[in-house]
Amino acid sequence: MDNNSNNKTKLTGSVSDNKRLLKEYMQATDDLVMVHSSYSQNQSVTVCYLNEMTDTRKLDLMLVQYKEDDNLLTAFRLDEKVYTIEDAADCLAAGMSVLLFDEKEYGIPINTLGIQLRSVDEPVSEAVVKGPRSGFTESLTNNLALVRYHFPSPILKVEYRKVGQLSKTNLIILSVGGITNPEILKEVHLRISEIPTDMILESNYVEEWITDNRGTLFPLIESTERPDRVIGALLDGRIAVIMQGTPFVLLLPFVFLQAFQVSEDYAWNYYIGSMMRLIRFFSAMIGMLLPAFYVATVTFHHELVPTTLLQSIASAKEPVPFPAVMESFMMMIAFEIMREAGIRMPKQVGQAVSIVGALILGQAAVAAGIISPIMVIVAALTGICTFTLPPTAINYVIRMLQFGMTLLASLLGYVGMMVGIIMLLTYLASLRSFGIPYLGPASPFKFEELTDIIVRRPHSMNNKRPGLFRSIHNRRFSGKQR
Repeated sequence: MDNNSNNKTKLTGSVSDNKRLLKEYMQATDDLVMVHSSYSQNQSVTVCYLNEMTDTRKLDLMLVQYKEDDNLLTAFRLDEKVYTIEDAADCLAAGMSVLLFDEKEYGIPINTLGIQLRSVDEPVSEAVVKGPRSGFTESLTNNLALVRYHFPSPILKVEYRKVGQLSKTNLIILSVGGITNPEILKEVHLRISEIPTDMILESNYVEEWITDNRGTLFPLIESTERPDRVIGALLDGRIAVIMQGTPFVLLLPFVFLQAFQVSEDYAWNYYIGSMMRLIRFFSAMIGMLLPAFYVATVTFHHELVPTTLLQSIASAKEPVPFPAVMESFMMMIAFEIMREAGIRMPKQVGQAVSIVGALILGQAAVAAGIISPIMVIVAALTGICTFTLPPTAINYVIRMLQFGMTLLASLLGYVGMMVGIIMLLTYLASLRSFGIPYLGPASPFKFEELTDIIVRRPHSMNNKRPGLFRSIHNRRFSGKQR
């Protein structure tokens, strides 16, 4: 601990004074326990801990086992002692116990955290048919152990940090020695060290502070619950940030086209993995553009529709008093409301409510002449296509872009759609994630790397790491390449 700060209160050689100062600093909280105990004929110790956060059985066993404070320091594998009241209080708040001794101007913190956390389970937001089933939890130590278990390599680098002036939230920065670019790693450390907020409760707090562009709708940092995805990112030369209290791990840098990849792609044959990835790209385009295409077609471009289909659309829209763009907005908003209701309601009824609600509302709206049947089909197909995308922030972005594209299509038809697409691509090309172009490897164009982005390249041909992330060692495996 920092024992050189002039703004902190030093521990003294008097346990009674230290107890009084510690209790005052911690607002005389009722769950602060201070127990005086003798562990030899001539020596005694005062054990301080927070009642509900400490495993008292573990604490008793540790105190019985060791007789002298120097042995305690060595046995508990501590590199440092605490020399100030403030540092001792921080240790207590983190679930540690602090040992205070007479005639010693320091305390010894020991790890006796005993709160109950959920066990390792399958990730809720990233379920797979084939592949590892373990997911991260809210425990920082468990999450690090999962990464170490799946990636037992001595070159995995672990760096501990604290963020939040009041919350003192622990986080871990993971990188791989000899692969991760040190300049990017240095920039990550710098941005994290400059976070000025009092409280960090979830990984998105850190993400918003360290992202390159805080005003953009698009995510410039990826989050995941899956250890295998974290390890894959680390071996590509990327960096992972694990936070205490959340199962979501941040991965950076992050580029747009990675949003359509899932770890399961590599668990299947590369033909199947490539097909699933192409389906996601195609579904994203349908989800973003189909309502706009429908509105532009029925409003401006009748000549492009076969006569029979045009007559069918016209007869279906005849009783509807609203223009196509109004229909589209009403259906998209209704679909988003039902989707949100299904998520927020209890699992036992949420799915049933969203499905039944969609059927009843759609049928009633058509029967009442408020919405045309074709618009219901368009809205349903659009919603289903967005469900194929990974549950990342890109999913929400695609759904929000529907509204903008539909509005442009209602004003300028297909020309409005093209204007929207050009504006979108231009904006994406201007974004950076820790200095990495957001549209890479499509822009700047790198054909070799793009072949493992749009489709899934066979493992035997995937012998180089992506140059996009500026990794130091770009060869995945040595020896004769095929």
